[in-house]
Amino acid sequence: MNLLEESKQGNPVYRLNFPGGKRISFRLLTWKRFNDYWGLMQRGTISNTILEDAIFKECVLDNDDIEQMHSMLAGIIATVAMVIMRMSGPSDLEAFMPDLEVKRIETSDLRSQITMTICRAFPAYTPETIELLPWPKVLLRLAQAESILLESNPPQLQGPMQMLSPEEVKKQHRTVSGQANANELVLEGKKAAAAIRGEEPGQLTPTQLAQIEKINELKKRRQRK
Repeated sequence: MNLLEESKQGNPVYRLNFPGGKRISFRLLTWKRFNDYWGLMQRGTISNTILEDAIFKECVLDNDDIEQMHSMLAGIIATVAMVIMRMSGPSDLEAFMPDLEVKRIETSDLRSQITMTICRAFPAYTPETIELLPWPKVLLRLAQAESILLESNPPQLQGPMQMLSPEEVKKQHRTVSGQANANELVLEGKKAAAAIRGEEPGQLTPTQLAQIEKINELKKRRQRK
């Protein structure tokens, strides 16, 4: 097992603890490999046991654990494989949206904002290439990026970067999300109202009626506040 090497490559390392003190350290599948395994699972042409063993061998970092697979307690390999699949990609929309929401918040933190600003100014850079730069070079590229974006026509930055605290980031994200949802409801409501006045052909759809109810509920909540 080489946890340090995985860390150097930018691959997060995870660990599951089992009863009896057994610990399994693993990395996640790449996006491509997740899709490969997901497709095989959906087609059902290969048994889940074979796929679980393959995922275990591909992602577990300790060679001793791989060599001892045949003697492991029942359920350990299946559990590890299930967790790896769950963390490596979306299984359904219900699981996908909360994960995406977390990452949306993470893109507002200091490190992500630095990376995205540099990428905007220097299209040849990718987040992965920036991660390989030493901190003084990152700072230099950030200052250069600010200058480029501020002097572009039209300016792509309103002013020098202002970093928010984690609490401010979460508050701002909740506000923006709420405004976006409210704007969508208002737009649907306007369309529905126009249909009522006969400005648009057709009758109200169940979706439009539901949106009007949501708008009214939103107004009531604001009035109570």
